[in-house]
Amino acid sequence: MSSSIIPSVLQTSTSGTYEPTILRRVEYGVGSLSKLADVLRDFSISKAFIITGNSLATKTDVIEQVKKAAGCSITAVFSSIKQHAPIDDTKQAIEQLKQTESDGILAVGGGSPIDAAKLVIHFYKEQTGILLKLISIPTTLSAAEMTIGAGYTNEEGKKIAKKSSETGSSAIILDANLSLSTPNRLWLSTGIRALDHCVEQQYRPNAPLPVRALAREAAGTLFESLRACYKNATDVEARQRALIGAWLSLWSDDRLGPLGPSHSIGYQLGSPYSIPHGICSCLTLARTVVVQAKHLPDQEVKQLASLLPFISSNSSLSIDDTREQAIKVAEAIKELLSDLDLTSTLREYKVPQSDFAGIIEHALPDGKADKRYNNFVELLHTIY
Repeated sequence: MSSSIIPSVLQTSTSGTYEPTILRRVEYGVGSLSKLADVLRDFSISKAFIITGNSLATKTDVIEQVKKAAGCSITAVFSSIKQHAPIDDTKQAIEQLKQTESDGILAVGGGSPIDAAKLVIHFYKEQTGILLKLISIPTTLSAAEMTIGAGYTNEEGKKIAKKSSETGSSAIILDANLSLSTPNRLWLSTGIRALDHCVEQQYRPNAPLPVRALAREAAGTLFESLRACYKNATDVEARQRALIGAWLSLWSDDRLGPLGPSHSIGYQLGSPYSIPHGICSCLTLARTVVVQAKHLPDQEVKQLASLLPFISSNSSLSIDDTREQAIKVAEAIKELLSDLDLTSTLREYKVPQSDFAGIIEHALPDGKADKRYNNFVELLHTIY
């Protein structure tokens, strides 16, 4: 193995700033839902308002399991949160919340209901002056529960991001038992979303050293566990390992900002064209790594290449050139997507090729002036 890619703190600056979010407690493990009542007591929540999606509420027993485990009054279950968290859904949830005497919110599901719950807390405080605590229970691997940011779709169909240190999860329960009703393609594709976090943490500006290190560990965990989940969708231990990987991919970081181009292009593709965010990462991640390997400064490329020992065990580890190592990271991701049967195209989602230039212009901070602009436009053509 080349010494130039052995994971080391020397690959990142040995000085920086790290600030955790308001997250204070994480219960993890198969069966950890049993800790919910204690978590709610810990945060003095006795009347919980549940926010979730329709499928979980009507097609599974997950919400009933949560209600039973809560051990407190459930004031209401708002189950109308749709994909990409439309703002109208959030507004309806706030109006229903106002009709209760809730003193906390339970968000159950994937990224959309959890993001919606964060938005509900933010706008509810703006309107009432009351700040509610959020307890998140994810059933996918998108890791929305780990951040203080939330994305929603406005009335014009555009994805809007909002960030507030006050509205993140105060506690999280990671129990793979609750994920068993999640369709495996959704589970696996959101796992690629978590892998996207791992990759783009490596070159995110000012990412703290421990965040990058944990993201590398998470990448290896996700590579192994997602393959195991693909082979056996009911392997609850493999699903629990995947949940741990998602957790480590977005470690508590109050200063978390935009991650990178795979995410930003995904935001431009997701809501406007009704593409799930997990699938967006399946489409963009591997090819984004190729572009980044070409254009990033040497230090950021070295960070990107540092993922390789965690996700590959073949002879490519003997390569000394870090840009070639970064290309090998892209190849490993592409192989994983093939193994998980997650290859897809923009044609399947009827994204017009005439929109490609505008998608990339809006995705990159400097638009057409970005030196990577043409490469990313070509990227969209390659996945059409």
